[in-house]
Amino acid sequence: MAIVDYRGHRVVAQSIIPGILQGDKSNSLLYGSVDNGKKISWNETFNSKVVEAAKQLHLKEHVVLDGSGNPVKLAATVKCKGIVGSCWVYASSPKVF
Repeated sequence: MAIVDYRGHRVVAQSIIPGILQGDKSNSLLYGSVDNGKKISWNETFNSKVVEAAKQLHLKEHVVLDGSGNPVKLAATVKCKGIVGSCWVYASSPKVF
């Protein structure tokens, strides 16, 4: 991911996650929300990585409420997404990172 400021415009460029354009995308979201917090996904393994990065940035874990009022503890904004992509390996089945 890169943020580029050019002639008064800010552009965010991201690479495409392998496998995200095929299949059901609802199962690929591990962390965060794609619907402005109505449903918030949370995964312990991914959260531990976000907490590790948040410590380096001096960010504190905090509790947010989803659309149903359920509390979820996040170490980033609700718009921060953890998405699983897939990578095809020649000799075996698809691997999920």
